[in-house]
Amino acid sequence: MTKERGLAITGYSVIAVLCAAATVWTVITGLARLDLLGNAAEVQITECHREAGARNTSHTVCSGPQVGTDATHTVKVRYDGHSGEVVRVRQKPWGSYEAVETGLVSWGIWVLMPVLPLLGTAAAGAFTVREIRRARHGTPAGRAA
Repeated sequence: MTKERGLAITGYSVIAVLCAAATVWTVITGLARLDLLGNAAEVQITECHREAGARNTSHTVCSGPQVGTDATHTVKVRYDGHSGEVVRVRQKPWGSYEAVETGLVSWGIWVLMPVLPLLGTAAAGAFTVREIRRARHGTPAGRAA
């Protein structure tokens, strides 16, 4: 196996793994945003403020206690709301909260969102398999099999 072939296999494999991770992230975030697994909690917003984001952007972050619980745990969620509003939120596996979305456009976006990284995973996986087969059969780099 040539050095170029090994680099191609490694590169396509890394891209496939990253695309697969992006697919899993979008599926989990979509499940949380659409509350398809249930167990959404309600939070009464007590305070909202702007936070700086990446690349000179900002977003609104609101926080407040969960409604109907005795816990003093404050929930922090990215949401463009105002004090006194009650919002349904869902916790993702990594601990952050997402506001539950119910609009038709949101459903369309979060149902279709995993398709792009899934297509990337399939394409990078196919290129990886092609490069592995070429390496086994001894096809020189740059020539079609």
